[in-house]
Parts: sequence; C-alpha cells; structure tokens
Amino acid sequence: MNGISNDVFDKKEGIPAGYKNIQVIDQNGVLVAFEGISGCGKSESIKMLSEYLNSRGYYPSIIEWNSNKTIRRFVGWLNSRKLLTPGIYSILQWLSFAWDYTRKLKPLLNRKGIVIADRYIYSGLTRDKANGAAGRLGRLLSRKVRQPDILFMFDIEPEICYERMKYRDKELFHPNRRINNNRLLKNKDLYYLKKLRQHYIKLMNDNILSSTNVFTVTSNDINLADLVEYYLLKKTRERTRNAANDEVVHYKKYEPG
Repeated sequence: MNGISNDVFDKKEGIPAGYKNIQVIDQNGVLVAFEGISGCGKSESIKMLSEYLNSRGYYPSIIEWNSNKTIRRFVGWLNSRKLLTPGIYSILQWLSFAWDYTRKLKPLLNRKGIVIADRYIYSGLTRDKANGAAGRLGRLLSRKVRQPDILFMFDIEPEICYERMKYRDKELFHPNRRINNNRLLKNKDLYYLKKLRQHYIKLMNDNILSSTNVFTVTSNDINLADLVEYYLLKKTRERTRNAANDEVVHYKKYEPG
C-alpha cells in the first residue's frame, strides 16, 4: 500500500504496535474514512467509534456516501425504467458527493471538526471500475478534495460479506448490466462483491493514498477507537505547538455549531 502508515489490524494481533508512528496531516479538522465492500462490517465499527468519541467529549459528525435523497430517488426512478447506465450512475453519485463535500463535510473540517466518512472517494472510484464506467468526473474530483487523516480499509472475504447480506436480507444494488444480464453467473451478487474487492486492492496500491494514514482491517472484532483518540491528541499537540501564541488548537469538546 502507498499510505503513510501501512499497518494491518487482525483478531490475533489486535492494534498494530507501530500505530504510534502515525503521522499528523497538516490540514484543518480531522477526517476519518471507512471503506470496504458491502457487508464488511464498517457500519458497526463506525457506530462504535462514534459512541466512544462522544463519551470522551469529542463530537464527531458522520457523513454517508451518496446521501442526497433527491439524487437517490432519481437513481431509483431511472433504474425502475431501465434507463440507468453505469455512466449516468457514476455522474450522479459524484454530483451527490460534491454537494455533500461542499455543503457539509468541508465546512465542518474548516471549523476544526471531526468527520467520520461512511465511505469516501474510494467507493466512487472502485464502483466506477466495477461498473465499467469511464469515471472521468470521479478522477477529477478525487484530485481536488481533502484526503483523509486516517483511512480504515475493511478487507473481509467476499463470501463472508455475502452471507451477512443474505442473513440481513440486504439487497446489493449496482448498474452493471453485463453482470445483471449474464445468465451464466449463478451468484451475481457474490461475483460483483469479488470484483469490487479486486478494484479496492488495486486502489490501495495507488498514489492517491500517498498522503493518508492507511490501516487495513481484516477482522470485525477490533476496537479502532484507541488509535483514533491517539491521533486526535497527537494532532492537538502538534498543531498547538506550531500555532501562534494566541491560537489554541484543540479537538476535544468540539461541538458542531
């Protein structure tokens, strides 16, 4: 991987011993992103992290990928009429992200807020690849936006993720017509999950992650809160040390205005 930090979290080893070498990203606020294929367990980890940080007096905001309700309804409408192509879906998901980034995420970070991103640009990039979309808009936006301080990449076997989705009766949505119309594929959802994971693995070795602390999570039994809190305290100390005498940088007890 090409991130600043390249440690792996697993059940046996727990939190990597070298996590204290995590480097501070010199930008306003703190952005922690969670990525992984559907069913990987990131949502539960986000919930646990958010609850812990709130209990410790940090007040994080959670921003979900593709959360614009108007665009979601439009996507559903197009799909119901079989008008949704990978290219159209790609443009719409990136427009949704651009709206959320400029109206929600960036203002929070500019106010030195803590943002937990339930998926970030890496979801859009891997989905474009898996869906067969050109993805020009996504690549352009990805070069313009803020990179996360910490990226947790959940690398869970697709078979496990598929069984979780099946148990929860969760539907996997995508506009890849080649997969949807392929009569030879016995398990189209599992095939798509495997395809997504392949593109995630390729992305994790891309230079787009060169300025991000990247941690691979291979088990859902790991509490990531200690690492995040350690980073918050470290960033507070370093930015306060480098600030002007009359400026105090502190992420603790921050409440969104």
